[in-house]
This record gives sequence, structure tokens and C-alpha cells, in this order.
Amino acid sequence: PLIDILFTLIIFFLATATFQEQEREKRIQLPKLAGQSLSSAPRPLIINVTKQGSYIVHTKTIDLARLKVILKNNLEKKPDQKVIIRGDANALHGKSTAALAACAEAGYASASIAWDTKPTQ
Repeated sequence: PLIDILFTLIIFFLATATFQEQEREKRIQLPKLAGQSLSSAPRPLIINVTKQGSYIVHTKTIDLARLKVILKNNLEKKPDQKVIIRGDANALHGKSTAALAACAEAGYASASIAWDTKPTQ
């Protein structure tokens, strides 16, 4: 009985994937628009805190002083951009807190801290 359900799900996903591809007709040329796109909100700035205590922003490893400069410059360019701090579970808590304080010092109204929502076993 479980194998029947599995095959039914596979067929369902294959059929829906095919329909999604058919919804985008390749021969249709969409009109050009000179205005702004609807999704004008910038992507969030991600600050990764490694377990060694260093910070990674835009794939570059930096220290806290450089992080503060990047945050200030970024806030001037994109004042409505959100900040997400992703601290490693084995990193010292103070490093993530320092990144949060750097966000406040730069002038960000808030910053989010990401965590894994999967239940531990």
C-alpha cells in the first residue's frame, strides 16, 4: 500500500512539473517596461558568524571593525534593507551579540538572528 502511494505522488509531481513548464510559453515575447519591478525590496544583508569568531559578508571574511564600516556604508545605500545574522551554533555568543551591536551602532532599527527550526533528536 505504501508503494502505491509513493508511485501516485511521483506521477503527480511529474505531471505538475510538466504543466508548470507549459505555462511559460517560450514563443511569447513579453513587453518591455521602463518602470520599476514590483519586487523593489532589496535582499537582506546576511552576516555569517563562524565558529572561529570571524564574520563573513558577501563571501568575504572580515573582522568586527570592517563589519561596522560595511554596515554604515550599506545603510546609506540601501536604508530599507534588512539584516540577518547567522551565527554558528558553536560560535561564542559574544560574537553574534557584537554583530548585533554593530548593526545598532550603524543605525539599523532592527536585525534578525537566524536559527535552525528543525527539532533536535
